[in-house]
Amino acid sequence: MFRLKNGVIFLLVLCMLPLGLAGCGGFDNKSPEAVVKSMIKAYQDQDQETVEKCLGLSEEKKADEEIQKEIDYNMSFFKAHKADKISFEKAEALGDYKDSHLIYVWYNYEIKGEKDKQILPCLSFYFVNGEEKDYFVIPARDVNDEMSQYSREEYGKFKKTDTYGEYQEAYKKFKEDYPDYEEELDENFKALQNEKK
Repeated sequence: MFRLKNGVIFLLVLCMLPLGLAGCGGFDNKSPEAVVKSMIKAYQDQDQETVEKCLGLSEEKKADEEIQKEIDYNMSFFKAHKADKISFEKAEALGDYKDSHLIYVWYNYEIKGEKDKQILPCLSFYFVNGEEKDYFVIPARDVNDEMSQYSREEYGKFKKTDTYGEYQEAYKKFKEDYPDYEEELDENFKALQNEKK
């Protein structure tokens, strides 16, 4: 999760872990769902250039310090899972707030275990701007109070859907099969953060 400068917590990544939060690769911003998938895959691949494209950045408009911190945080968070790859279950719009689209995506971290493959389900929520096949993800720092309130309201509605129920069941099964995973993830993430100091 990211704490915005005004103190509002925005659920950018909701993994149900420390809850306290495209096509076949490359960059695709032809729809709000596609650009979100592209960014998640870029985080998994540790591909800074594609992440920047998904955020609407370019050679001329590079990431400032605050956006770079957000990118670094997510890069470390994905790396900490030590997943071999990710797969996507669902991605849909929850609604529109003014000119922005609130998109949820359900994806799975696929992690090779000692005996079998672990499938860790995750939910992420992003605001996306754009139209006519030219969409970009809004950085967390640009999500204002009203957008945060809207996302909380829509998330409350989403929790009543069958999709959320299916997600909860999948996550519950993962927790039963791998009860120590959260602790391992936390240790991995802290180690990565310490490497950067």
